[in-house]
Amino acid sequence: MASTEQLTFAIETFKRIHPVEFQRRFLSQDTRHDGRAFLQFRATHVVKGTIGTAQGSATVRIGNTTVVCGIKAEVSEPDVNTPDQGYLATNVDLSPICSANYRPGAPGDEAQVDSEHIFRLFGEVVDLKQLCIENDQAVWSLSADIVCLKSDGNVLDAAIIALMAAVEDLKLPQASLDPATGVVSADKAIETQLTLRKRLFPATFSLVDDAYLVADADDAEERLATATLLVVLDDQGRLANVWKRGAGTIDRPTIARCIAEAKNRQNVVSSALE
Repeated sequence: MASTEQLTFAIETFKRIHPVEFQRRFLSQDTRHDGRAFLQFRATHVVKGTIGTAQGSATVRIGNTTVVCGIKAEVSEPDVNTPDQGYLATNVDLSPICSANYRPGAPGDEAQVDSEHIFRLFGEVVDLKQLCIENDQAVWSLSADIVCLKSDGNVLDAAIIALMAAVEDLKLPQASLDPATGVVSADKAIETQLTLRKRLFPATFSLVDDAYLVADADDAEERLATATLLVVLDDQGRLANVWKRGAGTIDRPTIARCIAEAKNRQNVVSSALE
């Protein structure tokens, strides 16, 4: 027992002191430190309706990474430029609760950039005209809070899947405007769901140590990544988005390879969303 404990302690010490070399030892043997193949994703689990007080919600786990999304719906006035459209706001919360990598206080750069990117992605998913209650008078305003409960890499994939599942779970009460009083009433006994334009299926790949392409990097691998590539496909298998981050170089053949692998990932995520 003592020898096993000593060996475990030695491995953990080596991992902390020489993290790059620790990863290289595995990668050079065509494997990863958690035993996965380079392009193997971790198990993905989706549960819808996990927040009883939200109009739509979902919890997603990718490996140890856990993200929960809740959507609240409120009545508001439409924008004068789009009187027949409602609103969808997205907010990604990355706090010290999920990882020591994040700091308390105002949202950091990563959270803000992720929020904006997800907002743009879902502009092609949700038809905001479906959120109109009365033209030029009242619309639904949806606020999607995407909270990371535990971060062990690839939070963005989990966030996109969580919002996708929460939007599919969303149920809005039938609302009507009384023209005499200007008051909006909602009948919770009659609920409707949105008709979505498409589904989104994300797959993120990372270039580790400027040499090894891996899918679904965990936290340890992300720390060594010089570039990441997010590939998003829709339910027809069409390319919806490609987003490259980091200073490392990802050439065209590698991008094509990532897109091909993303199509395999699509089937897994689609099954998880059912």
